Amino acid sequence: MFTHRRLTESEAAVLHAELKTTPNILGYTVREILGFQDVLVAEVDGEFAAVCVSKDLLFGWTDIAVLYVLPAFRGSGLGTELYTAAWRRADGRARHILTLSRSPQVIHLMKRFGMKVSGSMFKAPLALHLHMNCHMTSLYRIGEAIRKSGLIKDGVPMVCGVRRYRGQSANA
Repeated sequence: MFTHRRLTESEAAVLHAELKTTPNILGYTVREILGFQDVLVAEVDGEFAAVCVSKDLLFGWTDIAVLYVLPAFRGSGLGTELYTAAWRRADGRARHILTLSRSPQVIHLMKRFGMKVSGSMFKAPLALHLHMNCHMTSLYRIGEAIRKSGLIKDGVPMVCGVRRYRGQSANA
């Protein structure tokens, strides 16, 4: 079951700890996580199982910024369902949609949704560049980038998926 709501303090603490284990997301402080407003939460039998966070950026862009399924719930399709729900929420609000990811599963979803996928950040929208300038000034993220640099080197490169809204909903 999905709900659109903010994370509880205990869920934020779990997500914070989980994000520290993945090289695919630099992470957020618990305080930042608690401040996210556009959050889809998946629960299985009342237990926190997965989350998808979207952020509205400038110029009509929405970044599907975090998609994380806790290890015990992977392989169940929750990630695909959450991403689809986040996509539909943004698309239903006539938003341009973007996603940055190193995760092969998320990159597959970007392609499935017909996003233009590129490894060149020069092709990313201005809204993302402006957002990232602020986002990466966090001492926490700088520290995480240094800490995770060994894990990041040998993996899948970061790619940006972009879909501009053209006045009709995209099939998902």
